[in-house]
Amino acid sequence: MTITVSSGVTSSGLSISAGDPLVVLSGGTVEDSSILSGGSATLSSGAVGESLAVSSGGLLRGAGVLSGDFYDMGSVSGVTIVENANVSSGTVTDVTVDDGGQLHLLAGGSASNVTVSGGDSALTVIAGGVASGTVLSDASLTDYGSTTGTQIESGGYEYLHAVASGTTVLSGGTQEAEARGFAYGTTVLSGGVQYIGTFGLASGTTISSGGEEQIESGGLSYLDDVTSGGIVLSGGLEQVLSSGNVTGTTVYGGGAVYVRSGGVVSATRLSGGKADIYGAADGTTVSSGGVAYVFAGGAANGTIVSDGGQEIVRAGAASGTTVSAGGAEYVSSGGAASATTVSSGGADAVLAAGTLSGTVLSAGGREDVESGGVASATTVLSGGTQYVLNSGTTSATTVDSGGVAYVLSGGDAVSATVSSGGKIAVSSGGTANSLTLSSGGQLTDNGQVAISGAGMLAGVLLGSGTIAETGGGDLVLSGDGAKFAGGAVISGGTAELGVSKALGSGFVEFVEPSTGSAVLQIDAADAPAAGGTFANVISNFNAAGEDIDLKSIAFISGASATVVGSTLALTDGGHTYTFDIAGTTAGAYPVLSDGHGGTLIDPEVTRFAHTLAAFAPSDAAKTALVSSTSPIDQTPFAHATASASAGHL
Repeated sequence: MTITVSSGVTSSGLSISAGDPLVVLSGGTVEDSSILSGGSATLSSGAVGESLAVSSGGLLRGAGVLSGDFYDMGSVSGVTIVENANVSSGTVTDVTVDDGGQLHLLAGGSASNVTVSGGDSALTVIAGGVASGTVLSDASLTDYGSTTGTQIESGGYEYLHAVASGTTVLSGGTQEAEARGFAYGTTVLSGGVQYIGTFGLASGTTISSGGEEQIESGGLSYLDDVTSGGIVLSGGLEQVLSSGNVTGTTVYGGGAVYVRSGGVVSATRLSGGKADIYGAADGTTVSSGGVAYVFAGGAANGTIVSDGGQEIVRAGAASGTTVSAGGAEYVSSGGAASATTVSSGGADAVLAAGTLSGTVLSAGGREDVESGGVASATTVLSGGTQYVLNSGTTSATTVDSGGVAYVLSGGDAVSATVSSGGKIAVSSGGTANSLTLSSGGQLTDNGQVAISGAGMLAGVLLGSGTIAETGGGDLVLSGDGAKFAGGAVISGGTAELGVSKALGSGFVEFVEPSTGSAVLQIDAADAPAAGGTFANVISNFNAAGEDIDLKSIAFISGASATVVGSTLALTDGGHTYTFDIAGTTAGAYPVLSDGHGGTLIDPEVTRFAHTLAAFAPSDAAKTALVSSTSPIDQTPFAHATASASAGHL
C-alpha cells in the first residue's frame, strides 16, 4: 500500500520496501529514512526529504528538495539538492544542485543532465565517477573522474584533474585543466576562457570569436594532426605562456595566437590568423593573408609561407623558412633569417637593421635588400631574382645560370659570384665590390664595379659604368667587352686586358696610388698591332707608380715614347704603337723592360706636367723623346721589381 506524507506532516525513520511506495505531498517532510531495494519514493514539488538514503535497486524521484546528508546507491531523478548528496554506485538524472548544495559522485556513481547553480553550489566527481550533460551556472565542478558534454555558463568554473570531453565554455565561464587534467574537444565561445595549467592537457579545442585559451607554464595543448586540431576562429585568442606547449592549432582570419617567452608552438596553421611569437614556433604554416610576427627573443623554424601569408621577423630569428606563391618574408629591426627558400611567386625582403643569410631563390622567387638591410650567401637559381637598393647590402651572393641580380641606386653587392648563364646588372648609383664574373656570365655595369685585390671578369660586359681596380692584386678582364662603353679606373693593383675588346669602346683612367703601383696590363689579344692604335682612350697617365705594361711587345733597348697632341706614340725596334690619351700628362715617358720580356711605359713626373683636352688637336706640342736608358734613377731593374710587386710574376 502507498504511504503518503501530507502537507505539514513530518515522517521519520521510514524504510520503504517493494510494494509500499512513499509519496510526500507539497509541504510534507520525510527524514532519516531509507528507500530499500525495490522500494520507491516520490517527493512532490514543495516536499522535503532530509537525510535520506537510497539503497541499490531503490528509486527516488519527483520535484522536491533534498536537504541534509543524502546517500544514493540506487536511482534518483528530478529532485533539487540543497545540501550534501553522495552518490556511490547509484545514478542521478535530471536533478538540480542549488542554494549551496553539494553533489559528490563517488567511484561507481554517475550523473546525467545535472544543473548546478547558485553561489557555493558544487559538483565533485571522484575517481571512478561519471557525469554527463552538466550545466554550471555561478557554480563549480571539480573533476577527478570523467565528464562529458558539460556546459559552463557565466560564473561557472570547471577544475579538471581527470578527463573532460565535449565541454562548452560560454561567456563568463572558465575551464581549467590542472595537473593530469585532460580537456578534449572543448569549445570556448565569446567571453569564455580555457586555462591549461602545469601538466594539464588539451586536445581539439575550438576558440570562437571573443574566446580565449591560455596555456600556463608546463601546460600542453596537443593535437594529433593539423586537419583535426584545435581551432581559433575570428576574434579568438590562444596564449601560450612561459613553458607552455601547443601543437597543431589552426587560426582563422581574425584569430590570434600569442607565444610568450618560453612558450612553444608547433605545427600551427595561420589560415588568415595572426601569431605574435616571443617564444618558439616550429613548422608554422601561414596562408590566406595570415601573418606570423617574430619579435625579440622569438625563434621560428621551418615556417611555410604561401597564398598571401607573411612572416615578419622583427628582432627575432627565423630559420628554414619556405616562401612560395603569394607568400612573403620581411626581416627588419634587428631580425635575422637564415636558410630561407623562395620559390615561384614568393618574395623575401630585408629592411633596416635586418639580416638574411643562406637564402635560396628558385624560379619565380624574389629577394629585396634595402634600407640598411644585409643579405649574405644568397643563391639565385634559374628564374630567381635579387634586388639590392636604397642602402641595402649583399655579401657573397651566387647567381647561377638563369638567375639575375639587380644592384640599383644606393645598393651595394659585395663579393658576388656570377656563374655561367647568370646575370648581374649594376645601375647608376649602385656598386658591386669584389665581383667575380665567370665565363658565360653577364655583367651590365651602369654604376660602379670595384675590385680590391685580385679578381676576374670573364663573362660578357655591357653598360657604361666604371670598373675600378683599387687593391694590390690582378683584375683580369677576359670576357666579351665589345659592347661596353664605360671605363676602367686604376688606383692600385693591375687591370689586365686579357682578350680583344676587353673594354669595348670604354676608357682607362689612372688615379695616382697612395702606395704601390697602378698598372694597365695589355695582353697580346688586346695590344695594338705595329702601326696601329690601342682601342681605348687612356686618361691621366701622369704619376709615379703608374705603368702601362705591354706583355706581348718585346722590349728593345733604345725604345722611346713621345706625346704628340693627344697621342702617345711608342717606338720599339722600328715599330710604332699609338695610344689616345686625355687629361693630365707626364713630363716624359721612359720605356723600360717589364722584367718578363715585355715593354713597360712609365711616366716621368716633372713640375710642369700639362693637361690635354680629350683628343687634343694633332698639331699639339711634341714632348721630348726619352730613351729607355734615362733618367738614371728609373732603371729597368727597378721597374721590373715594381712590376712584380703589382702582381706581374
